Formats: sequence, C-alpha cells, structure tokens
Amino acid sequence: MNIVKMITRLTGTTALTAATFMAVTGVGVTGAIAQEFDCSELTGASVVHFQGPYTKQLAMGAQAAVEECGGTYRSAGPAAFDTAAEVAAFQDMVLAGADAIVVVAFPSDFWIRPIDEAVNSGVVVSTFDVESPSSLASLHTAPKQKDQGVMMADVIADELDPDVSGTIVTGICLPGLALIEARVTGFDQRIAERLPNVEVIGAFDVKFDQTQNFSAWRSVYDANQGALAYVGFCENDLPSLVRLKESTGEDFEIASIGINPDGLDGIERGVALAAVGQKPFMQGYVAMRAMLQSIASGTPVPRGWIDVGPELVTMENVESITAREETVSAGYEDIRAFYANDIEVIFDDLPGSVQSFSDLLAQ
Repeated sequence: MNIVKMITRLTGTTALTAATFMAVTGVGVTGAIAQEFDCSELTGASVVHFQGPYTKQLAMGAQAAVEECGGTYRSAGPAAFDTAAEVAAFQDMVLAGADAIVVVAFPSDFWIRPIDEAVNSGVVVSTFDVESPSSLASLHTAPKQKDQGVMMADVIADELDPDVSGTIVTGICLPGLALIEARVTGFDQRIAERLPNVEVIGAFDVKFDQTQNFSAWRSVYDANQGALAYVGFCENDLPSLVRLKESTGEDFEIASIGINPDGLDGIERGVALAAVGQKPFMQGYVAMRAMLQSIASGTPVPRGWIDVGPELVTMENVESITAREETVSAGYEDIRAFYANDIEVIFDDLPGSVQSFSDLLAQ
C-alpha cells in the first residue's frame, strides 16, 4: 500500500491536494526529506542481533536518517540470535571506516568492550532496542521497557470491571532477559494497582521461535483455562494467542507487546484486544540522525536516553497502523512521513529530548 492509500484510510477521502498531503504527513509531495545538514562525507551503519520484521524497521530508520543528509549507509547482523556473529559484524563496520554505528547491545554487559574499543578508535556508537549504559555509547533510543508493560496493563484494566476477580495468565519469550522482565514487572505492578482482585499467573516460558511459541502457549492455556486474559510480552505472542483463542472458541482477552501483521489482523477482526508497539523505525532514525547531525556540526553527540515512547494499537487505530506497516516493503518514505511530527518534536530541541541513563534504568 502506498502513502496515498494510507492517507485515504486516515482522512476518508481520495481527493488529496498537496496541502492535504503535507498536513497529514509533514512532508512535500516531491519525495524524501533532505536534512539541512550535509553528511555526504560520512558513513552510518546499523548492526542488529537477528533478522526479522522488527529489526528490519530498526535498520530502516537508521538508513532513512543517513540517506536524508546524503551519507553512505551500511547494515549487518546475523540471521538468528548469535552474539559472537553480531560482534564480528560490528567490528567489521568499525574496520570498514563507519563514522557512526547504532547497534542492538544484546546482552548489555557483553557489549561494553566492543563498544568502548570502537569509541576509543574514533567511531561514534549509540544503541537501540537493548541499551549498554556502562559502555561509552552516546545515546540509547527506545521506549522504556517498564512503560510498555504498564501500557499493556492499563488497556487490559480498561476493558475489565475494576471489581472483577479471577486470573490473568502471562508468558515471556526470553526468561531472564532483563529488558523483557522489566515489561513483566511493569505489567504486574499496574494490574495489582488497578485490579486488586485479579491474580497474575506467570510469566511462563513461551519461547521465542514462532512455532515453539504457539505450542508453548497451547500448553500454558491447557494448564490454566478460565483466565480473564492471556498476555504476552514479545512480537510473536499475539499471532499465537489469536490462533489459540480462535481454536478454543472461548471468550477471553488477548494482547501482547510487539507489532506483527498477524497480530494486527487479529485486532482488526476483533479477536485480539491490543498490541503495544516499540516504534523500531523511530529508534533507528533518531539515534542515527542525532549522531550524524552532531558529527557534521562538530559538536559532541549527547549522551543519555531519548524516549521515543511506546504506541498502543487497538480497534480504534489498527487500520492506520496496518496501512503504515504495509508500506514498509516499498521503502522507508511512508513510515518516515507517518512519524514526521514525532521526529520534529525531538529535533526541535535535541538536548532537551535527552534524559539520563539513570532515568531509563529507574524502576
């Protein structure tokens, strides 16, 4: 779906003048935005921890920021989780002369040495998705993990009676991983505040792999039937929960963190309640543009955390989110336009948008 179709969904009209287009997207009709600064002599790179729809958008955001100011863009990352392969790809980018690299620092402690070595060699490094605050990385761009769990709890609580009693069953795709555990903590704490008569059971290990994920959720459901809701904290969970709910024919709420096409379809059809997105495009775009803009102007890159915020997807906005996601295969122009206002707010006052790492890590 191109951006005209997306705007048709958003505005309810096909009569799109240039003024209408610019009002909705924040950009002109002539194509990609050109930034006011020149980075044509710079190379920006992104390195992710695995290849998938989510990490594709992380990288796409970085690519958009590099190409808007005329720079050279490179990307790398292993097909599946492989920390050693990711570090090797990162080090190859350093050796190839990248000026700025944004990387998923998973796991955080393991990445301290590679990041510090790169920074000490003159490369500017920032992180997205997974932070490494003990390293010399300049920025981390992502929503706060705990906030995503809180947002998920609020949408569940809004749907249920405040005096309801029963259970909510949760699943975690990577037990022990701090950033996912933070989502669980935020969810559990908010449910306790808003639904005092509800017990949260879990989080059970539901695996990361999509096939294993569904099988795990099936087992969790079989052992914990009759819950008010089943909630996951990773992008593969909602498609599995949609299949599960439809196969059982039972009435319960389902939701998860992470945007997935099958999950969006489940929301649009009224099977699933909601998903909480992490704005991966924004994570990549903001980190890369902040680094290149600072390098090009000869000013220090800010150090700290930029909160791009989570986004809630429900029946009310699922059509516009689906339209946005359908444009990704054609390139980054339409998704860049979708986030134009958010980007403008951050870069109108970049120093003021940067919070401390202690703010990110505070519970």
